[in-house]
Amino acid sequence: IVVRDETIVFAGSVAESRDFAGAGAARVDLHGAYVVPGFTDSHIHTAQLALQHNEIDLSGAGSLENTLARVRDAIDARATLTPDLAADWLFGGRWNSLTWADTTLPTRWQLDSVTGPVPVALHHGDLHTFWLNSAALDRLGISAEDQDPIGGSYGRDGQGRLTGILGESAAFAAERFFADQTSAALDATLEATLARLLAHGVTTIHDIDGEDALRAFSALRSAGTLPLRVHKLMPVAALDALIDAGVTSGSGDAWLRYGAVKIFGDGSLSSHTCLLHEAYTGQPENFGVAVTPADLLNDLVARCNDNGLAVAVHCIGDGAATNALTALESSRSSGRPLPAVPNRIEHLQHVRAHDLARLGGLGVIACMQPASCTSDIDMVDDLLHGRDLLSYAWRSALEAGVHVAFSSDAPVESTNPFTGIHAAITRQRPDGTPELGWQPQERLSREQAFVAYTRAPAVASAESATKGALAPGFLADFAVLDRDPFAVDTTALLQTRVLQTVVGGQSRYTA
Repeated sequence: IVVRDETIVFAGSVAESRDFAGAGAARVDLHGAYVVPGFTDSHIHTAQLALQHNEIDLSGAGSLENTLARVRDAIDARATLTPDLAADWLFGGRWNSLTWADTTLPTRWQLDSVTGPVPVALHHGDLHTFWLNSAALDRLGISAEDQDPIGGSYGRDGQGRLTGILGESAAFAAERFFADQTSAALDATLEATLARLLAHGVTTIHDIDGEDALRAFSALRSAGTLPLRVHKLMPVAALDALIDAGVTSGSGDAWLRYGAVKIFGDGSLSSHTCLLHEAYTGQPENFGVAVTPADLLNDLVARCNDNGLAVAVHCIGDGAATNALTALESSRSSGRPLPAVPNRIEHLQHVRAHDLARLGGLGVIACMQPASCTSDIDMVDDLLHGRDLLSYAWRSALEAGVHVAFSSDAPVESTNPFTGIHAAITRQRPDGTPELGWQPQERLSREQAFVAYTRAPAVASAESATKGALAPGFLADFAVLDRDPFAVDTTALLQTRVLQTVVGGQSRYTA
């Protein structure tokens, strides 16, 4: 490969490349290592991933008692080490009451018992729920008299008192407030987080976080220190400002550009808030939550597309997928010009077969997370068993003509693309279970899985002419691997190491 500035200008044999480059070119010998196009993580919460390093990790607590003990210990440690910050916000996350012996959602009073006056906010592992103590509710100005926001909820007990659980749009509103409290921490941790992505061979990210992440990326870009490329999706809360500023999807440069507007169609399966056509088993009144009701979704999709902005609609449940497709079809049939960047559906975890066929004719990207499939096997079997649904159906999506782009949804799953590639081609957990793969008819070939991490995300960002291939005219973004990923068995594939990552012709990571 011959690289000039940021671009590949020739690819051929060693002798041909040497002749093309000329005697003055610098030569880098990789000693037989294997080169692939740089990976793109097409749905990643970079700010949340970075801020994890300043949060209490509750993922392995295993019980309410252990969770509270971790919070108490963190408060005590901070009071000792940094007493001037003792009354400031304390953040943590990745708790999941479904893994506790008592699966009942926790309450603010339980949290109050170990926190006192310190405001504490703890996000659920699915990033759709916050657990707050009384001090945090007071700081946010939320009281029992407040009505639930559209598409969200303030948890209440039988007496109507707030329990401290904020769900869906209520949680997202709180998260926007918290962004002001964590901006300094984000600046301090973002570069190290991007370095870890480079160590996994990731050269482009499609960031799904908010305006705080855009501010941090923009600062790095202005300083000339942004080490990988960012396609920045924006929250729907910023829609008015984007339109007023004349921003359109695809505007920006080769390092930082705007993508779609993120709209929540529903919640999550683990919180029983993803929108289903059929009620949850044992909960006849619960069909999930339309975080953005269908009529409003139709209006938002039309408004975005009318203003040159693509949409990225979060859809976990089959009901949300139906609503999103209806909105996208309506926008398409109106005759209005499509944005320069394709519309997207994020996750598309559970969908009816006839809706998948509808999706294939729309030119919409399905952004899916293969590692979540194998993480969720038991939960999906438990909650959705027997329903006529396609789950994590990336092969069926490809066969329906859908462009499928892969991602991690980090911090939900690992940012290592080989975790996702292994899951996509085996439908197995890293330990090899289930033996033949879960719903193995949806397994992909290795080539299809690699395309979903390279060429397909370039289609999603309208950059397929310059990204995702090792060919003249394409950006010199590639990863150097310690083995041929198409020749080793699946166990060895999962253990692949990245030796070097090149972005824009410059080595940004070396093992």
